[in-house]
Amino acid sequence: MKALLGLLLISGAALADRPKPIPDFEDTAALDGAYEITSLKDIERKGLISGSSGIDLWSGSYWPQYQGSLAVRYRDPQVASLITQEAQYKAFKELSVKTPLYSYYGRENILSPAEKYDLVVGDPAMSLTAYSWNLGHKNGGSSESGKVPIWRGICDGFASASQMMPRPTKSVVLQTPSGTPITFYPEDIKALGSLSYARSQRNPIFIGKRCLSGALFFTDACDETNPGTFHKALVNRVGAMKKSFVADISPGSEVWNYPVKDYSIVYYNVFSGDESTSYAEVAEVFNKKLKFAKVERRHKNTAYIVGATVTVHYADMRVANLLETDSVAQDKTLEMVYSYDLELDANGKILGGESASRNLPDFIWAPNDITYPKSDSELNGRASLVEMAQASSKKGQPLAIIVERLFERAR
Repeated sequence: MKALLGLLLISGAALADRPKPIPDFEDTAALDGAYEITSLKDIERKGLISGSSGIDLWSGSYWPQYQGSLAVRYRDPQVASLITQEAQYKAFKELSVKTPLYSYYGRENILSPAEKYDLVVGDPAMSLTAYSWNLGHKNGGSSESGKVPIWRGICDGFASASQMMPRPTKSVVLQTPSGTPITFYPEDIKALGSLSYARSQRNPIFIGKRCLSGALFFTDACDETNPGTFHKALVNRVGAMKKSFVADISPGSEVWNYPVKDYSIVYYNVFSGDESTSYAEVAEVFNKKLKFAKVERRHKNTAYIVGATVTVHYADMRVANLLETDSVAQDKTLEMVYSYDLELDANGKILGGESASRNLPDFIWAPNDITYPKSDSELNGRASLVEMAQASSKKGQPLAIIVERLFERAR
């Protein structure tokens, strides 16, 4: 066993030091479009040293499982107190059991997003509510400690919905089959849109690899996104196309997805630290005899190396608020600063790079162009609204017909 472990350690070291151009699974063409800009010379000529998405990216909750996901009655003062105290899953679930649905008669507007949805579609089994509570139960809530990892939620759904669904600026009233009016506040609508994208979106554009807990140390599963990949994605997707993409900003096995709002780039000389917005002024001719970092990992066609300090602003997540309207005033922004160098060929084309900050995303991705993902039951057959809702809710998929109506009326 020791001999085998030693062999693995040697193999891992050898693999880690091998020359590493941008890997095949980080091909940005699908993300950046047919006219991808790959030269720093062209980036400067087109004025893309900074850029921003043309999208109204709204903030919202990631509906953490340790609070009950979409089943959390965040507008109920008793529940709000638990949120403030940073209570764990068991406390939220116990309070829900002690205050059953019927006890909210006449106060339906403070129910959870999942409960409101179940009532409006006429689902007597309250399937989406049950699904939401079961997420926490399966992911630690049923253990002796009763603790659910706080990062588990639908940040992927939030990151997609924020860029693909219009901001819900006002509340919407829908009626249950019995005629009871229920108000869906902007946070409720965002919740259902986020869950729809988390569970129903198809064929997202994915670049990189997720770092899984327990992944073998000599694989590339826990490498950061190559700096060259990240640089091209910012310049093309955000700067040139005025779109956004999502980054897992947390290195390691946890996943925290955030959509990009804007970026700005300053280049620097890797030896002197001198800065410029023009890469040519601070780029260094590549020579293996000079003390460049990780010289043996560089792309074989590298002619120049230039450093880059890149500031990226992301649409941030936040706790669900109690407002009846929503605007940019309620948004939060997360700032990240990355430092890396870029390997360039003789024409200034990006070949790859190495990270100095070691905080680049594990992977980046973008939703496809289907604005409102449809549930499996809506795609696969005809049934009554209740039957479709029940079947889809068991998979955590709100019906698109309901989600669309909410977002359209909330504009």
